[in-house]
Amino acid sequence: MKCVSVVIPSYNRAHLLPYTIPSYVQELVGEIIIVDDYSTDNTSEVVKQLQKDYPLIQYFRMPHNSKQTAAKNEGIKHVKYSYIYLGDDDSFITPNTIQELYNTLTTYDADVVGAKALYMHNQQEFNHIDEFIQQNSRQVKSAREVLDINKLFYINFDFDCTSPQKVPFCHACALVKREIFDFIHFDVNYRGNAFREETDLFTRVSAAGYSIYYDSAAVQINLPRNMILRKNSILKHKLRASFYEFWNTYKYLRKNEKFLQKFYHTTDGYRKLWLCYMRDAIQVKASKFFKILWSRGEGKK
Repeated sequence: MKCVSVVIPSYNRAHLLPYTIPSYVQELVGEIIIVDDYSTDNTSEVVKQLQKDYPLIQYFRMPHNSKQTAAKNEGIKHVKYSYIYLGDDDSFITPNTIQELYNTLTTYDADVVGAKALYMHNQQEFNHIDEFIQQNSRQVKSAREVLDINKLFYINFDFDCTSPQKVPFCHACALVKREIFDFIHFDVNYRGNAFREETDLFTRVSAAGYSIYYDSAAVQINLPRNMILRKNSILKHKLRASFYEFWNTYKYLRKNEKFLQKFYHTTDGYRKLWLCYMRDAIQVKASKFFKILWSRGEGKK
């Protein structure tokens, strides 16, 4: 039974697509929609090669670079199945992930089910995926204890739960009922790396009365940064990414203040929540930036 459309926006990731796209070819998936956000590399040629092995792949190219939020909205317009899985061009999913999410969605009468999201450190981890998942998954008693809005900077969907749990929002990798997108879309005003665009979408989905669950048995794994960035400067990338992270988080908290206050039973306003986020972020990032600068200095000696 084919009932899932996978939507994947992509920009200049031709070198990654052969690693990631085949993982989305799973039993329930009837089509994989790749939206090329006006790439300047050979994305179209790589997709054509993939289509030879996987005819379910559809390819659409944006008329100009519009960023991933607009690309996702465009891809969603073309789906033909009742459920949409939101994938990424720089990550792959483990076998049976789509089936696991679908089972949870139907069993719990959910509208959205998010998967666990992990990040690889190096390419050697490809050889031991099961071990990698086990070593990089946190054990928690409940989702509530790791989804504290006052510790937003530390919120990551990398934890294990004994059973699916209801959450106020989830990570970008999620199975969603198609009908939701008749009323709610990705906000194209999240700039730069569009950080928080998925948190914003799913927070608005919750505020609209839809139910969201998290299922740690389904797993999406991001490729190592050195594979993704290639020749780009890691320091330059981190500085730019951090700027948009801070700005987009401010926008997210301000935009969704009322729902967050209601859900978390708090009177803290968006300014206080953002200052808490900035405090934690600066403490962690300052140390990482120093290590990068130190390693570059040592390398020049």
